[in-house]
Amino acid sequence: MFTSFSMDAKEKVKNQAKQEEKIEKVLDDDDKPEYQEKIVFLTSTIFQSIIVTWCLLVLSMGYIKLPTRMFGMDIPDQPRIDSTFAAGLLGNILAGWGISVGANGGNKKKKKEGEASGAIPTGNGYQTIIVKQPLELIAKPAEVRRVDPITNRPIGDDGKLT
Repeated sequence: MFTSFSMDAKEKVKNQAKQEEKIEKVLDDDDKPEYQEKIVFLTSTIFQSIIVTWCLLVLSMGYIKLPTRMFGMDIPDQPRIDSTFAAGLLGNILAGWGISVGANGGNKKKKKEGEASGAIPTGNGYQTIIVKQPLELIAKPAEVRRVDPITNRPIGDDGKLT
């Protein structure tokens, strides 16, 4: 009986030691990904900032014309730089950072096009009818009904609610 008690005590001590090792390993494993995430974040941010700087430089060079002679050297004629690729990269990186470039300008264009199209407004007694084939239209004469604005019930000719 004494030996079984000592065996149980030894097993408990071993189990406690294993649990402590597991706790230490878990703490060590949790620290490493956080540190690695910081490194990945910093690296990606640095590369994105380098690419944004390059894009801004390429876009700016499209508007700058260097003189023909500089520091005693002849500079050949510069062709116009196509900045489409740089503008696309710049827009994607800024969108990843949560900055939208020119998003409101598109909405303004759509509003202006809708106003200038001459469309008949729908609602308030107007209808838009599109006729695609020859059609004979027979309409009844319009009936004018007064409606109480509070109860939305029709008002009769005598001025009372019906």
